[in-house]
Amino acid sequence: MFLAYSTLVRDGDGRSRRAVERTNDLDAIVGAVTDVYCEHTVSLKSASFDARLKIEGSDVQPVVSLQYGAPVTINAGRFPDLLLMMTAQSGAARVVQNGTPAMWKAGQVMPLSPERETILDFDRAFAQQSLRVDIERLEQVCAAWLGYPLERPIAFDLRAVPEPFERIWRDSIALAISLAAAPGSASRQARAAFDEFLISAILNSIPHNFSAELAKPAPASTPRLVTTAKQMFEDGVDAGVGVMQVANALGVSVRSLQAGFRNAGETTPSAWLRKQKLQAAQKALTEEACSVSVTDIAFRFGFSHPGRFSAAYQALFGESPVVTLRRNRRRRQA
Repeated sequence: MFLAYSTLVRDGDGRSRRAVERTNDLDAIVGAVTDVYCEHTVSLKSASFDARLKIEGSDVQPVVSLQYGAPVTINAGRFPDLLLMMTAQSGAARVVQNGTPAMWKAGQVMPLSPERETILDFDRAFAQQSLRVDIERLEQVCAAWLGYPLERPIAFDLRAVPEPFERIWRDSIALAISLAAAPGSASRQARAAFDEFLISAILNSIPHNFSAELAKPAPASTPRLVTTAKQMFEDGVDAGVGVMQVANALGVSVRSLQAGFRNAGETTPSAWLRKQKLQAAQKALTEEACSVSVTDIAFRFGFSHPGRFSAAYQALFGESPVVTLRRNRRRRQA
């Protein structure tokens, strides 16, 4: 038997967390994962194992990387209030939820829905990276897109997600980890914007029991409501207002607002809001104190990925945000 090693670090408000452990103490691994997900049992199919566990991200959206180093069977019970997106980084796995089986392998992502009797089988080489999705938030966003409350829980098809979504998901995992560790209050807007983007992407990319309803045409918002929405976007840029917030405030669905923007010859509400944010970011980079950074400004206006913020800024204004900031510094120092 070798010695286990582990570390656990949390920031002051408990938002960001990081735990690393390598051990052959099965109880330690089960206990750590139970704290993040739900109670479960693990049955080893090998006399020995070498487990590696890493927990990152936030308490709300923890990212768990786990490899048992042995074939195992996991009984997770009814998966209470637990929606997991589980990526196979290596090896292969099988899951049965409410009697329905599915398999996935390295590179694929499997959505595991809540409130279903769940049995998982991992082979010796299986390594997972899983993110817990806030199911309450997911259902709120789905209701906002539909324009009416959900009368039944969301349940995803038990099959590997479509291939085009796999890359989006890999990038999203990395962003979830980096945003949880980002300091400062400005990053809260970036995290909120990322949260809405991620959940909207899940709802619109992975088949579930509301997919057909989301695909139906929605009645378009009136031109007056579109004008009001634009004004709300402009007024709320500094406060981090989002498309869903504006749609809820106007009493329409997100899809209805999208249709209204299309009928008015506009781009999507999200693209229109992004342009307002970029214009506000340009103003901040031009006028604020020299101590501000491009990353500070990106986070403040809800851009969760500074690199993508820079690319969008360049496309709109013909120069990078770094150039704008340097010009501001030279002007102030003159």
